[in-house]
Amino acid sequence: MMMKKHLIYIIGIVATFFVACENVSEEDRFLDVAEIEARRTVLLEDYTGQACVNCPNAHREAALLHSCSAYHDNLIIVAVHAGMQAVPSPAGLKQPEGDEYADKFGVKEYPNGMVNRRGGLKSYALWGAAIYEEIQRSSPLEMSLNAYFTNKKISVTGELLASEALQGKLQLWLVEDSIKTFQSFVDKSEPKYVHNHVFLDAINGTWGEDVILGSDERKGFEYKDFALTATWNRKPENLSVVAFVYDENGVIQAAQCKVNVNE
Repeated sequence: MMMKKHLIYIIGIVATFFVACENVSEEDRFLDVAEIEARRTVLLEDYTGQACVNCPNAHREAALLHSCSAYHDNLIIVAVHAGMQAVPSPAGLKQPEGDEYADKFGVKEYPNGMVNRRGGLKSYALWGAAIYEEIQRSSPLEMSLNAYFTNKKISVTGELLASEALQGKLQLWLVEDSIKTFQSFVDKSEPKYVHNHVFLDAINGTWGEDVILGSDERKGFEYKDFALTATWNRKPENLSVVAFVYDENGVIQAAQCKVNVNE
């Protein structure tokens, strides 16, 4: 396992951990703690909307966390546009599944988020602490993942390896980076804001498919020729696939890969 350094940001006498990777004022201090062992890849679901004026703050926090060397290789971010402040596609980035997820998990205020679907919804100021805890929890599952783009279709292959018996749901999501479109702020609207980690579609259904693994069992999976919507016309090199296995207790393990472009 890779050993990584981590910074914990302490504000005043508050005991809550807040992770950061930027310069801070003299009033704020970094505490350098022992190396941590990354035992799993963590999924951060950022519930957001283009008309949500405070959501860019959460976007910045997610980007900051992802840029930290302690987290980068073991943190997956998916921005799920949902609720009344999200704009439906094709004009906006909201997909039908976004509202289904938000309704299921009780998202009422935006921005909001979940870390590995454990511990309930959290404001973005608490994401760093939750990720710090989750990344050090052992997982009984290893995942590998590959994805390919050909003729406006996505094909995915992967493999699961369990160290103990488990059952849950395998979920595959299509995600896109570098989408330039509008975003509202408190005092303005930015017409070419860069949206990253945007949820586009659920490749194997809104809630995924059942998966059952025995101890030390290896199981492959394959999904061929998943068609992008007819209105999609952006760069395929900005696409990636996120895979995760979850149960009623949360996300067991996650993986992400860039989509290989064959045309």
